[in-house]
Amino acid sequence: MNTNSHGQTLAIAGGVAALAVLPFLAGNAYLEHLLVLWMLYALLALSLNIVIGYLGELTFGHAAFVGVGAYTSAILSTQLGLPPLLGLPLAGLVAAAFGLVIGYAALRVVGPQFAILTLGFGAILFTITNHWVDLTRGPMGITDIPPMAIGPLAFDSARPTYYLVLALVLATAWLCHALVGSRTGRAFLAVRENAPLAASLGINVFHTKLLGFVAATAIAGIGGAIYAHYIRVITPDIMGVHNVAALIIVVIIGGRGTILGPILGALVYIGLLESLRVAGPLRMVIFAALLTGTVVFLPGGLVSLWQRWRNAHKSENTQPAAPTGLPSTEGGAK
Repeated sequence: MNTNSHGQTLAIAGGVAALAVLPFLAGNAYLEHLLVLWMLYALLALSLNIVIGYLGELTFGHAAFVGVGAYTSAILSTQLGLPPLLGLPLAGLVAAAFGLVIGYAALRVVGPQFAILTLGFGAILFTITNHWVDLTRGPMGITDIPPMAIGPLAFDSARPTYYLVLALVLATAWLCHALVGSRTGRAFLAVRENAPLAASLGINVFHTKLLGFVAATAIAGIGGAIYAHYIRVITPDIMGVHNVAALIIVVIIGGRGTILGPILGALVYIGLLESLRVAGPLRMVIFAALLTGTVVFLPGGLVSLWQRWRNAHKSENTQPAAPTGLPSTEGGAK
């Protein structure tokens, strides 16, 4: 193991250890609740990052898949009496099934047309959820959703839920890391950079995009299920466009196409969301300005700041030493 790999391993271990002790440093239930929201947004942003960051497509329908997962697990537990733990994978499967159908239709176009199609499908799912009162209770939403539990361990408060979501975030981050290093991940990046060239190399562009899209929707469904069992109340508002806009802001500000970026972006978003609560609706204007500034002045997101600092540090160390004196008559430097 070289020095860089050893340093990265130590940094990751230190970061995980810091995340593990955060609830004990929070000191109160409110801050622990914010930590849960941070991890939930990080999980959902990591899933959206597969589409935006690795496939290079912008989708406005991601919140609909979060809602599908949330409603699936909530309905299974409240109306059919299934354990919430069983509803978690089923929520991911149902959201993936919706992602397969919608992706199969929408991924035949690219760019703005794809984004508009996903927006339309998201609006359709929102409308169905809002009007299918017999199943979803319509605008009233579903209440009294039981908390998640594994045997005697109940995730009925912020601290245990934080560790549950943290484990899923770390697992998703590891899967993304493994994906990028795999043949499938390299196909993702090739399609993102130049789809016609990737197709000429034998990569099935449509199937590659569909695979990434379905994987992203499955993770979004699982995240939605955890949210439903944590908050214990869901309404069709969970599928709103403002929620997918928030996730896009998180990915762009943090750094799309990276693993740390969505996690860092979620931290900034939740932190600003709470600290700017006194500003009311104006905080969304601030978020819009922050997003615009990031796109213009920091297109790589916050994670690119570290890379910029490293490059500047390397440049300083590799610059040739300035001459210490005038050449002597013998040809050497004094």
